[in-house]
Formats: sequence, structure tokens, C-alpha cells
Amino acid sequence: MAHEVCNTINEWIEENVAQPVERWIDQLEQTCQQQSCNWWCLCCNKWLCWLVWIVVKVVEWIIVTVGKWVVHTVCELVADVVDIVVSVVVGVWNIVIGILTWDWQSVWDGLVTLVGGVLQGAVDIARVDFIGDTFGYIGDEVNKGRLRDYVRNLLEAKYTGEQLQAIKDALGVDYGAFGFRLATRAIRTFVRSDFRLPATNAPELIRWHENTALRLNIKELCGYQYEEFWRRFRPEVVGDSGSISESDIDNYISSRGASGPTFSIFCMDEGTLDTKISTASEKARALGLLYRWRKEQVQVTQPGDVRHQETEAALVSFLNRVIGRRLKSMDPAGATADLCNLPCAGVFRYTEKLNGLTANLMGSSCGLDPTDDSGLTFMDRLPDIVWKYVMVHETGHYFGLCHVDGINHIMFTAAGDQNKSWWDGWLIPDYLYLHGGPTFTFDEATQVWDYIVANFTPECLRTRAD
Repeated sequence: MAHEVCNTINEWIEENVAQPVERWIDQLEQTCQQQSCNWWCLCCNKWLCWLVWIVVKVVEWIIVTVGKWVVHTVCELVADVVDIVVSVVVGVWNIVIGILTWDWQSVWDGLVTLVGGVLQGAVDIARVDFIGDTFGYIGDEVNKGRLRDYVRNLLEAKYTGEQLQAIKDALGVDYGAFGFRLATRAIRTFVRSDFRLPATNAPELIRWHENTALRLNIKELCGYQYEEFWRRFRPEVVGDSGSISESDIDNYISSRGASGPTFSIFCMDEGTLDTKISTASEKARALGLLYRWRKEQVQVTQPGDVRHQETEAALVSFLNRVIGRRLKSMDPAGATADLCNLPCAGVFRYTEKLNGLTANLMGSSCGLDPTDDSGLTFMDRLPDIVWKYVMVHETGHYFGLCHVDGINHIMFTAAGDQNKSWWDGWLIPDYLYLHGGPTFTFDEATQVWDYIVANFTPECLRTRAD
């Protein structure tokens, strides 16, 4: 999360410092161009005007460009130290608690958090010390400028007049912080202990638990047991009138919901969701996307919405029934308008091995098939050092990106029949030296904007979700 703060600071500089200066420089340039030449002094008025323009341009570059780099470098160092401290504190705490309670699962998680966090922090600090972070930052800034020009050309080829200018202003194509400010919903699904259908003799949660074919163990949903050690997630149990213990859950199960406090089970705790939000925001900037998040909680009332089928039909149904996405087959204009609001729904589990699933309203150039609505689901999984990228990976699919080779890329996958090679020619310099983690490429950014300009409505593009 600390690294996203650094990006937010630089965005503020671009909006509140660079933008007014850039506008003034452009106005000065127009003045110099339009000025009549005073021949009696060999056009001294024009070359003095251009001299002022050059000086201001140089000063602006020093203040803004160099200033942003200094802020970035210092902020990243501070963020790296904060990450190490947090990893040590959380890791040691989990180890101690695990030893005291004989919870070896907690001990293992603490070790992974401690070792992984310290190693990642050490790599990041070394990248700054050996100017790898600087080279990566320069490359990212160059690509941002290239992407801005690419988007400008796309827009000018499709739109004209006031509509074109309104879209450019909203996206920051000419001035300020460039990016598509998109309304984005971060959703935690949850189940209720007291939800029941009419004329039934027990809450639905109990009925699902007792139906072994559904594979919905209440103790696993609460985090006290796990089906597979390597696919554990971090649910949150919230009592209506206080904390809930494992014995309360045992009492709830044995009494078939007749006694004990009422409670909700969330698919993940809020801190876990915040980590995924921060990661998605940080990485999506390489695509020219500036997410504007709204956190929500959505209750699910069907077993298939707790353990999701890994099919397109099941995903489309869930997005329509539970998340409120309109179907293209029923309301084409409404489904297209929905693209402007990205729902990222956290869920408990999938039936097999998936970690996330995305529905694309429109097909993409790399081969993704269109579906009847749009949106994505994802599950939590330990450890964060690997699986915090699942949600941002699925958002890449939402904008038409496909899987690629190389663990230095966000869109890499090792799952199922789309298994990709972990190796990429830029793996070591990119992952360890330039960025310290997986990223999106410039080519992927252009694919995203091809998809956006082709499929998103002009009303969406010219509306900032600030």
C-alpha cells in the first residue's frame, strides 16, 4: 500500500503543478507564433519571446520531471522500509501466536511473510541503490508519453470537435495526469448464518454444510479447517453482537443453527482486499488506468455463489443475478454502458483449481471470446507475495488481454490448458533490476486502449470517476 501512496503523490504533482505550467507554456508558444515581427530590431520581440519560452520549458522540466523522480525515489525507499517492517512485525506475530496455540499453519504463514517480505524489500532497496529503480522509472515515464500519443491518435481517428476535446480533457491526454479514471467496485461476498428459505427446518448454511456433494464445510468457510493447505484463504467471521469463536461455530453446527449468536462469514477480511486494491492500482498505471475504488459487501444466498463453477455460463449468471450486470442479449445498450463501471467480486472458492475468472462483453484481438455481460470474480489465496496479483490479472482480461509467457508479466499463468512458460528473455533484468515484480508491457497497454476506444461509449470516456 505504501508504494501506491508514491504514485498518488506523483499524480498530484502532474495535476496541480505540471498541468497549469504546461497550459501556460502552450499559450506562450501560441503568442510567440502569432506575434508580428518588429523588423527595426531584427525581430527581437519574437526571438526574445522564444528565449523566454525555452527558459520556462527548461525550468518546467527541472521542477516537474526531476522533482517527480526525486519524490519517487525517496518515497519508494521509505515504502520499501515500511514494507520490511510490516513483514517482520506481522511475520513474527504469526509465528509467536502459532507456537503458543500449536497452530503450525500460522507458524508457516508467518515464516513465509517474514522471509518473503524481507527478501522483496531487500531487492527493492538494492534496485534503488544500484539505480535500477531509476532506469525502470525512466522507462515507465517514456512509455507513458508514448501511450499518451497513441491514445491521442486513436481518439482523433474516431472523434471530432467538442466531443473529442471533452474526452481528451477527461483522460488528461494533453495536460495533467494521463489516465482513464474508471469507477471500480471492490466487492466482498458474504453468507449469513440466519438466512433460510421459507418452510425449511434449518438455515441454508447448515443445509449446504450437510450436503457433502456441495463441498461447503462451514469450518473451512470460517478458516478453521482447510481442504488443501496450499489453497487456504483468509475469511472473516463477524458476529452481530461480538466476536465469534470456533466453539460458537461448533455449537451452531451441532444445534443446526438453533442456538448461538448470529454472524456473517466474508470471503476475505478487509485488509486482504485492501492489499489487492493497492496492487491493482499500482500496476494498472502502466496501462493508463487510474482506478477509483468503492468497497462493497454483497450477500450470496445460493451454494453455487459460494463455490463457483468454472464455466462462462455460471460466471455470467452470477454477475447478472448477484452483481447486477445487464445482459447483452436482453439490453445491449445497458450492457455496454456497464463497461464503464468495473466490478471485481471476491468469492470464497471455485469448484476446481481456478483463482479468478473474467467475462468479456466484447471479444479481443488476442482471442478472448465475447460473453453476455462483463465483470470478474477472484479468490484470496496465501501467500500474498504471489497471489496478490490475481485481481489485477483478471482486470487485464476485462480489457481484452490474454495470457503470456514470463513470470515478470502480470498476465502470466501456470494454470490449466493455457499454461505458459515461466521464462521470458527479459525476466531477470525486468523482474529483479528494473521493477522488482511483475508488470504490464507497453504493447499490452496499446491493446487495452484499442479495446477501450473500440468498445467503451464516448459518455464513459469523457466522464471522470473522481
